[in-house]
Amino acid sequence: MKKFSAIGRMFALLLAASGLNACVGAPPPAGTPQALLATVAKSDVRDYWTNDFGRAKRTGGYSVIVPVESAQKLLESIRGQVPPGYVAFVGTTHNLDDPTIKGAELVMAPGQDQFDIVRLAATDAVNYGMTTDQIIEELRRWDAQFGIDIWQAETDTIQLKVTSIPADLPAFSQRLYEFCPDIVDQGVGDIEALQAGIKQEGVIVLWWD
Repeated sequence: MKKFSAIGRMFALLLAASGLNACVGAPPPAGTPQALLATVAKSDVRDYWTNDFGRAKRTGGYSVIVPVESAQKLLESIRGQVPPGYVAFVGTTHNLDDPTIKGAELVMAPGQDQFDIVRLAATDAVNYGMTTDQIIEELRRWDAQFGIDIWQAETDTIQLKVTSIPADLPAFSQRLYEFCPDIVDQGVGDIEALQAGIKQEGVIVLWWD
């Protein structure tokens, strides 16, 4: 029995030294993007995230599928633990490539600030002639004026919270409508309703059809 135990310990040491323990289901190292995502998901951690409504896979980061209704809460539970050099966000929520995927992508990928979220999501407003960089330029202005927190981005949508209500809310609401008409014309109906929603909820959902 003692001889068998010694052999077993030697085998375990050889596995650890060679890295073969990763092949027998060992969890990812604590504090890594994979480990953080694994703590909040009941699905496998994927070594990619998607753009273009799930049709384009992006490598270099990680994602898991979580219920849409709990995605924001799950994101908030790990945001404070994201390692340097990464950003975390909710990405694709409507996968048109694989209809069996029901849920939202919780993504962790290389980035330095919240504006990299928009780049990683490749959000644009092509029907309004706006590129990803032009959208980011406008968002930077808002951040400088009253502060914003971008937490979700995908092909045609960005969701964010405002840190403080804009000082001239009517003027900002008009500017917001010009920047993203669909949130009024196909959304709340008029600028007054848009203004009231920002004041009450502190939330902005940008969406370009």
